[in-house]
Amino acid sequence: MRDTKRKRAILAMLESHDEWQFSEYGPAPYSATTIAQEIGGSAQSVARTLRGMLREGLVFAVRDREHVWNAIARDHIPMTVTAYFSVRTMHADIAAAERWMDGKAARAAEAGEAIMRVFSGQLRPPTLPSNTEKSRS
Repeated sequence: MRDTKRKRAILAMLESHDEWQFSEYGPAPYSATTIAQEIGGSAQSVARTLRGMLREGLVFAVRDREHVWNAIARDHIPMTVTAYFSVRTMHADIAAAERWMDGKAARAAEAGEAIMRVFSGQLRPPTLPSNTEKSRS
């Protein structure tokens, strides 16, 4: 079993979750496409590495539903994909995913309230600094 930079990056993504990662990608398990978006590289190459890691016992594969871009429909459609957990953190990841899904309604309500505050004038949206000075060459 060779230890490569890509394997370490995949395991780091699968084993360390934070609020940003959950809000960006949702809870684990993650497909090769999602992992490739996070660590870089093509989905095909990452999938090949994941299959090798599966044979080595580093990851656990499950069938999961994911919205995948369909060029014919020109939209995302739900499809069954192979998704992966790290073997070391799989049970903790499943529990974290359940907690994340349980709090989904509260997060949606909080986001809706924040949007309403912005549009009702109670809270000003963030503004970018204006750059009125022209660049001189």
